[in-house]
Amino acid sequence: SEKDQKYCKHYNGMGWGNWRSPEEYEPDDLDETIDVYSFGNNIYALLTGLWVFYEIEDDEVVKKHLLDEERGFVDERYRARSYAEGVLVEVMEKCWSQDPKDRISIFEAVDILKKAVIENTRREA
Repeated sequence: SEKDQKYCKHYNGMGWGNWRSPEEYEPDDLDETIDVYSFGNNIYALLTGLWVFYEIEDDEVVKKHLLDEERGFVDERYRARSYAEGVLVEVMEKCWSQDPKDRISIFEAVDILKKAVIENTRREA
């Protein structure tokens, strides 16, 4: 609440499994960290042109993979092909921490990406 300076908690209903964070399968209150996890999924889609676990249509199978701490396949070439792609992989993986308390904040992600744009521009000059 605004008075307590805390994020409002909410409960998610059942949704499409490929974009969910691991904690969304638990009956606990959720917070903004689920959106950070999803941001990592968006980076994955940007890099690969695919959604996470694109080859799996069964949401229960996706759920099992997430709860077993598995993530979408990231080709190692994305880490080394360019500076920009390497930073995107780094941020994506920080967004994908299993424990929400270990996950990067969206503010930290934005800060890393802003600095990466400056560095990438410098490298390309």
